[in-house]
Amino acid sequence: MNIDEPLWTSSELATACNADSARPWFADGLQTDSRLVLPGDLFVALKGDNYDGHAFVKEALGKGAAAVLVSDVPEGIADDEPRLVRVGDVLPALEKMAAYAVMRAPVCTLAVTGSVGKTSIVHALKKALANSGDTHTSVRSYNNHIGLPVSMARMPRGARYGIFEVGISEPGEMSDRARVIQPDVVLVSTLGPAHVGNFASIDAIIEEKARIFDGMRPGGTAIIASDGPYAERMIHAAEARGLTVIKVSAECENKEADVYPLHASERFDCSCLTADVGGTIVTYRIGEPGKAWLLNSLMVLAAVKETGADLGGAALSLATLVAERGRGRTHHLTWDDQGFMLIDDSYNANPVSMEAALDRIGALPVGHTARRVGVFADMAELGDLTADAHEALAGKMRAAGLTKVFAIGQGMAGAARAAGLAVEEFDDTTDLARQLLSDVRQDDVLLVKGANKAGLEGVVRTLLETATVSTEFGHSGMALSAAAE
Repeated sequence: MNIDEPLWTSSELATACNADSARPWFADGLQTDSRLVLPGDLFVALKGDNYDGHAFVKEALGKGAAAVLVSDVPEGIADDEPRLVRVGDVLPALEKMAAYAVMRAPVCTLAVTGSVGKTSIVHALKKALANSGDTHTSVRSYNNHIGLPVSMARMPRGARYGIFEVGISEPGEMSDRARVIQPDVVLVSTLGPAHVGNFASIDAIIEEKARIFDGMRPGGTAIIASDGPYAERMIHAAEARGLTVIKVSAECENKEADVYPLHASERFDCSCLTADVGGTIVTYRIGEPGKAWLLNSLMVLAAVKETGADLGGAALSLATLVAERGRGRTHHLTWDDQGFMLIDDSYNANPVSMEAALDRIGALPVGHTARRVGVFADMAELGDLTADAHEALAGKMRAAGLTKVFAIGQGMAGAARAAGLAVEEFDDTTDLARQLLSDVRQDDVLLVKGANKAGLEGVVRTLLETATVSTEFGHSGMALSAAAE
């Protein structure tokens, strides 16, 4: 155990949330899943609608937890167990720990929200800021009422930058999350009708998103993607709160923005551009293709400059960027002597991210006999907009040059038929991977995307486990690095 710089101590926990410990202790890590507990960790026994972490306290203690945070003594645990740390309610205590973790560190906090690209921006920001100081980020896409305070409470006391993803799925959530983070800088990516089924309208979503500005520290900065139809409302909301606003555009020579490309070029495996970043001209390469990543990179560089970090080093870091699993990562595979490209965008889908994914596959070159193939599951949480949102994809599918669609759900199947494409429908993912492998041709490009609940990540996993990773792909004859893990 590292007692010189532990993550949490009994005295700090008492200060942060009035926790009562039977004895002094130090913890190196924090876990809410007993299966992940290592010796020296603090186990936080959260309660939810369908689970109670108190039922796993015995397991956590058996694995060597330094302490367990509880609201009552679990069954089978002695009242005088010295590692029990008691609070009135565990989740509010965790939120207080999150706020304390920000207060104790010499940290600049950055919050990332929007309808698309949040996790990718967090991932790229961490890479870009790492050379300028110790950087801590959200775990994967931990952005809800539990994941966010967990990520914050895990922040080391010496962190220089804290980068946190903020998501919403219900009205009334954003203000509380913003006040826990107290961000110095907020990045707002492109906005659209994600989770609209849980809101009265798209307008209600935009209003809720703007609440992220409520918790900002005085003198804060809002970095806003300015190309979308709802950007002006976010800009006005930030200005009304007295924040500095930096507008970021992916359109070349858009001098109405503060950050924009002067010129850009795309390949199937990367993008290169020269950009005006708030008056500083930067030329750099992005290790991922597509206009969405172009915008992401500009948002990142705007944030790096605003925090006073190393802008040149940040730009260099983007050349080695690799998308995270499920968020556009490219794999080059071979099956039955057929080499093909797999774009794993399986984590989730909404109208904005679907359009971005279709733009990306449409920009990829394919040979005369090769195809662009969509593997799509219906989008979710769109409420009354569900039918219209899927129908609107027909033109995008056609413009992307898709030849065929493997569809889970009537929405995607209907859109593909309206686009005049060949369609194979599936009720679930059970036989989908097998069918894809039996259908694939040399140099095909497969894009996998849909609602998270459809389980398309399992299809991707099966393809990666079954096919062979290749370093040669396509008619271009170029050697490529395999990203499969």
